[in-house]
Amino acid sequence: MSSDPASRPAPAPVQTILSVLGSPYLLLSFAILCWGGNFVVGRLANLDVPPVALSFWRHLLATLLILPFALPGLRRDGAAIRANFGMVAFLSALFVTGNTVVYFAVLNTTITNAALINAGVPVAAAFFSWLILRDLINRWQALGIALCFLGIAVVVTRSDLGLLLRLQLNWGDLFMLLAVLCWALYMVLLKRAHMGISPLSVLFVLAAGGTLWLVPAYGIEIATGATMAWTSLTALSILYVALFSTIVAWACWNFGTLRIGPNRASAFMSLHPVFGAALGMIFFGEVLHAYHLWGTLLVLAGLFLVSRLYKARAPA
Repeated sequence: MSSDPASRPAPAPVQTILSVLGSPYLLLSFAILCWGGNFVVGRLANLDVPPVALSFWRHLLATLLILPFALPGLRRDGAAIRANFGMVAFLSALFVTGNTVVYFAVLNTTITNAALINAGVPVAAAFFSWLILRDLINRWQALGIALCFLGIAVVVTRSDLGLLLRLQLNWGDLFMLLAVLCWALYMVLLKRAHMGISPLSVLFVLAAGGTLWLVPAYGIEIATGATMAWTSLTALSILYVALFSTIVAWACWNFGTLRIGPNRASAFMSLHPVFGAALGMIFFGEVLHAYHLWGTLLVLAGLFLVSRLYKARAPA
């Protein structure tokens, strides 16, 4: 037996911890938590930072932060990136469009409308999976998606389902719908592309490409007279959305999507209202009620059906 410590297996508790931390379900959930914080930052900083400016500096800073770590992989992946240039450019456009229009959405619609529309991500992903991947959902996935949607409806309507009948679409709702379509199509195409590029290289080229896509949009926003006040809140907001909402969240999301597929990964979008209620209580003093508990239980039940049961029927 080799005496080299590097050749020895890690102790069982360490292996267990690494297995848990590497779980695609845990990583997808953590990505949603980071994005929940993105909404908190957007609400706190919206007076100082216009939507496109926030998105531009978010992706530019993320690109600069990733670059030192991505350089070795970029040298290896250079040929694959060039061979898939068209797909990379399109994915970066979807990536940055979804991340940007959501800032317009939350400024022009209610949280109730935005959360309910966001529940359409699993449905949109299932549609694009069928259209592009010919991946059909089974009855367990369908039931899980339905339970997730019901749980969201309970949370955002405070158990007053009659509120659904009084919703009215506006520009914010349409922006949110565009974000949903971009995220769903992005997840499906990421799974389909099989580009042979390392995850860190993918994240870098998407952030860099997204920054380039935003240059003309940022120029138009400045030309319309929108200005950004450089305050400590602005700096902290950009740092958070670059580090957590972009690098950490999308790294976790890309890994989880590639591991379990876009249909099951998209169901984790249903955790947005659940985490949103908790973050609202922490940062804005919002009170948790019984409908939050029931909504959370329905969402978790739906996620179990979509992920665990589907995995048992069709293992990777």
